[in-house]
Amino acid sequence: MANFDSYNDVLSWVLSLADMQASGDDWESETKSAIVRAWDDFMNRHPWWFALKFPPGVFLTSDDITNRTLTIVASGTAVAGTLSSTVAIDLDNYKIKPSGKNWAARITAHTAGSASITLDAAPEAITAGTACVIFQDEYQLASDLGLFVDGLWQQDGHFVELWAEERLRREYPDPPSGGDTPVAFCRLDKRRIRLSHYPMAVKRYEYPYAAVLAQPSGSGDLAIDQNFRHVLADGAAYFAYLFKSDKRASLFKQEFERGIEEAIKYHQRLMGGLGTRQGGRMVGPYA
Repeated sequence: MANFDSYNDVLSWVLSLADMQASGDDWESETKSAIVRAWDDFMNRHPWWFALKFPPGVFLTSDDITNRTLTIVASGTAVAGTLSSTVAIDLDNYKIKPSGKNWAARITAHTAGSASITLDAAPEAITAGTACVIFQDEYQLASDLGLFVDGLWQQDGHFVELWAEERLRREYPDPPSGGDTPVAFCRLDKRRIRLSHYPMAVKRYEYPYAAVLAQPSGSGDLAIDQNFRHVLADGAAYFAYLFKSDKRASLFKQEFERGIEEAIKYHQRLMGGLGTRQGGRMVGPYA
């Protein structure tokens, strides 16, 4: 009886099930692809409990800089700017807003310890001595970030909601305002987020998330818990039969879909508990 502990276990079972040789079969390569295809399908259906990252992600915000002035000789794209004094940290991808202006520009080049900066675009020249604020409202998070469990948790317990980018830009357009705690944040791409308000102090934020797990291979244990590894095996058999245009594919598709439904229900019970306060109910043997 197959235990499906590893990718190799699943491969051997599918090869045997589909009347293929244990090694060297013409369809071995396609069967390996079938396992990966089933893995991707299964993992894309739900932020599974076994993919939840521990410890959760964490990042620090940057303090805004308000004790410099700015000079921009001429408007344009990729324009040079000069600060009134050097800044010790690297300001790449920070933003700068001149006082009294309704725009902010991104700093695209700066060397730590220098007063010279390059801006992505400035719609007008800025006279010497103009006050400005330099801030960072975008942050890059973990490389394996998949789906957020909920949102961001500030060090004092405040919760920051995840919004769609369109909503955030509509309700909190550029240039942003400074704030102690942002109301919301959005994803700009796989790893980068934008806050509704730029931070005015260094703060710690924690973010629980489901990681994007590497596709399986070899003899190592699968990330999936043992009681649901058979679902991956059924999915692999389904895709293998599908690749061979074998009519048995429909049977394993049903088993694969049923297994995914069971796994989602299990996830909900595992994360929410069995008590009635969470909306569940412990079912007795004669219920």
